[in-house]
Formats: sequence, C-alpha cells, structure tokens
Amino acid sequence: MASLYRQILKKAWYIARKFRYLWLLGIFVAFLGNGSEYQVLFQQVGKVQSQADTIKIWAENLNSLVPKLDFAAAKVLLASLTLTIGLAIFLFFLWLAIASLGGLIKGAALANNDERLSFRALLKAGSAKFWPLLGLNIVAKAIVYGFLILILTPLMVVTFAQNSVSANLLIVLLTFLIFIPVAIIVALVTKYASAFVMLNGEKFWSAFKNGWRLFAANWLISLEMALILFVINIAVGLIFVVLALLLFSPFFFFGVIYTINAPSLFGILMYVSLTLLIVASLAIGAVLSAFQIGSWTLLYLKLSSGAKVYSKLVRMVATWPGMFKKKGSD
Repeated sequence: MASLYRQILKKAWYIARKFRYLWLLGIFVAFLGNGSEYQVLFQQVGKVQSQADTIKIWAENLNSLVPKLDFAAAKVLLASLTLTIGLAIFLFFLWLAIASLGGLIKGAALANNDERLSFRALLKAGSAKFWPLLGLNIVAKAIVYGFLILILTPLMVVTFAQNSVSANLLIVLLTFLIFIPVAIIVALVTKYASAFVMLNGEKFWSAFKNGWRLFAANWLISLEMALILFVINIAVGLIFVVLALLLFSPFFFFGVIYTINAPSLFGILMYVSLTLLIVASLAIGAVLSAFQIGSWTLLYLKLSSGAKVYSKLVRMVATWPGMFKKKGSD
C-alpha cells in the first residue's frame, strides 16, 4: 500500500513553494487561524477554568459603567460613528479572509495540475462563494460553542454553588472528553464542505451534508492528517520562537549597551525588532496557510475521486501477517 500522507504533504509543499502568489491569500486566511481544529485544545480549557472570574469581571465592569454613561447627542453620535467604522473594518477583513480561503482552495486544486490563476481571479472566485463559505464557518462555530454552552451551563451553576476545585476539574475533564472531539470533527467536516463549495459548486446545505459523509467514510484518515498537520504546526511554532529570539536578542543587546549614551536608540531598536518579528510572523503564517489548505485540498481530491486509500494505521496492521509469517519461516 503506497504512502498517502507523504505524497500529499510533499505535493502541498511543492505547491506552496512554486506558486508563491498563493502566499498573499495565505496571509488573509491566517486571520481565520491556522490549525483551527486544534486551537480549542489550547484556548478553551483556559477559558473554562477562568469562566467564573470572567463573569464576575464583566458584572463588575457593567455595574460601574452604567452610572457613567453619557447620552449627550454629540457623544452618542461619536460612539455610533466609531462603532460603524469599526464594524465596516471588521466586515472588510472578514470578507477578505473568507474570499481568500475560497481562492486558496481553488488555487491549490489548479496547482495540483500545474495550472494557475492570478491573485485577483482567485480572490474573485472565493468572493463569488462568500456566503456559503461564511455560512459553513458560522454554523461550525454555532455547533461548537452551542455545544459548549449547553454542557457547561449546568456545570457552571454547580461550580458557583459549591465553589469547589473538584467541580472545576470535572468541567475541564468533560471539556476534553466531549467538547474537544466535537470541535475537531466539526472543523474537519467544514474543511471538506468548503472544498465541495469551491470545487464542485455545491450549495451550503448540500456541501455540509457531503462534507459530513466524506468525513464519516474517511474519519480515520482525516484524524491522522489532522494529527500530522498539528505536529507540523507545533514544529513551526518552535522554529518561530527560535527565530524570534535570534531576531530580538541582538537588538536588545545593543540597545542595552548604548542606552546610556543614546537613550532613544533603545526604543528605536525595539521597534525595529518588533517590525521584523511581525513581518516574519506574517510570512510564516502565509506559507503555513498555503501549505495546510493545499494539504486538505489534495486530500479532498484524493478521497472524492473514488480511489482506494488507506490510513496509516490500517496499512501498519496490514503488514503484521507478513511480519509474523517471516518470523515463523525463520
């Protein structure tokens, strides 16, 4: 049985290196989060543990804010204008991120056959499918966080009532056992559904159903691919930490040395190092997005083609009889 993941990852990396115009799409896709199916693993447990403190802080802030509200016409107009501008900026970046996601899926599929479209054409293609792609992401978030709220709400009541460590530990345990797998499954179904939208032209609900069917039929392969990409994310994160230290340390060192004679130089050097870190972060995020979306797109093309593919675990188990037979013959 031929290796599945090695071929896909190798081709995805080839696409990410050769078709560099995809990086620009990758920058905007990175705003949606790389490795999103595992973000919850690092973020949500901390939120659960600090949920009680968060609610108390919001309540205290609200109680202190209400008496200070000033409803003068000028201030209301200024606040409304600020909110409107903020909302417009948010919606623009949301459109840009979703359209870039669709364009990156389309671009990776074309690059698989050494075909290409311009950045503008890919962005336009993604924009044409903006609403179904946005709908898939909204439904995915609604399912995950709705599930979280339905499970945690009664347990949170218990936590407030008893104020015990064991109740908090119970919430964390249930989060891992129930919420994490649900979040990962929904994220993977959404990836396949997005490919159905962009590459097959399917509508929202049809794409979601077919995404679920494709995942259900290949759940072990999907989880193995997610695990491999998760490890790659961790490795890239560690590389970025090392890179950040290499970039920051010289500026900090020279800044400390010359800060006595030129106090303003320290601040300049820190701004330069920060700028370099931001640029490096954007570059790494762009390449990583192009690589990851390319990997999932290629896997989708492989699975939806009807070709027989097997997970790493199945391939390992399939080799066992031959190993035992060989040992027996020896």
